[in-house]
Amino acid sequence: MGICKKLTECAPRLKEVQEGKRQLDSSGRCGFSGFDEIVCCPINAITEKISPRLADSACQTYLDAQRNGLSFHIYQGIEAKPGEFPYIVALGYEDKNDLKNLSSISYSCGGSLISVDHVLTAAHCVSNIYEKVPIEVRLGNESIDSNAMNVQRIPISDIISHPKYKRSASYNDVAILKLKTKVLLSSMVQPVCLQTQSLNPLTITPKMSLIVIGWGGTDFGESSSTKLRRTPNLSIVDKEACAKYYTGFPKLPLGITDNMICAVDPNRTRGADACQGDSGGPLLLLTEENVKVIGITAFGQGCGGSVPGVYTMVYSYLDWIEEQVWTSNEENKDILKTEFINPIINITITRQ
Repeated sequence: MGICKKLTECAPRLKEVQEGKRQLDSSGRCGFSGFDEIVCCPINAITEKISPRLADSACQTYLDAQRNGLSFHIYQGIEAKPGEFPYIVALGYEDKNDLKNLSSISYSCGGSLISVDHVLTAAHCVSNIYEKVPIEVRLGNESIDSNAMNVQRIPISDIISHPKYKRSASYNDVAILKLKTKVLLSSMVQPVCLQTQSLNPLTITPKMSLIVIGWGGTDFGESSSTKLRRTPNLSIVDKEACAKYYTGFPKLPLGITDNMICAVDPNRTRGADACQGDSGGPLLLLTEENVKVIGITAFGQGCGGSVPGVYTMVYSYLDWIEEQVWTSNEENKDILKTEFINPIINITITRQ
């Protein structure tokens, strides 16, 4: 016996879903209320409370801070506006000139600020055949060349690649960067939320936007841009259709997997896409309520055109990400209590 309740409010049924133990989609189902599945919840489980995911708790903290004063802008332009993407991070690599005994910093891959001292990026940006390892992150401004006061450059103290990532393949391409010091949060520097539910392409409505941002080349053959740019709205491509474009690739012996997202510009003439230098940056789902990272830019074939780009699905690695970033240790609890500084009262969502 049981009582019909929302799936998210019934611990036993939710656990079945999370562990893949539901034999049928309709198992224990009462029906739907809007987009919420209603399930038959055992009576002895009604009193059980489901703790929110650590990533959801962090997200709520970020959103509360935004509502209490930080500006939130969504534009439809191509070149990013100031403060439009305050969570985007550029990874800095040391370039040594042995002849002159000098070194400089060049910025290649991107990443997403997901806590006050953690960045989410691609594993191939930190472990690759070129032995290039980032030593710092840069955030707070859309231009790599800018020396504005709001720019923050923070050394990286630890690099954590997914334990199943291998250079020889394009699977499990996700990594976490631990920063040496916490970022100074402001209207130009804010963490971003992560997607914590499985994403069905049918749930993406016309009021939502799916975009990629980064400092990658604006044309094929151009390695990078000094200005942060974003794609127009992209469309998700199902796994079977996407796999046809990547058959026989040496680094994809298992083909396109369920841990990947494929996306393409529906305007084939325009053919917007992630490009060189965008690796590690976020695939974003923008709604009127919030912004969430659903993917990490992984690989593609050239730039633009009709071939989908491929992104590591954040949801598939959420348990591992939470373990690295939001542990239950006392020393990390302050991450969810950080106050934002330098508030801007106006909260704006702009669409054209």
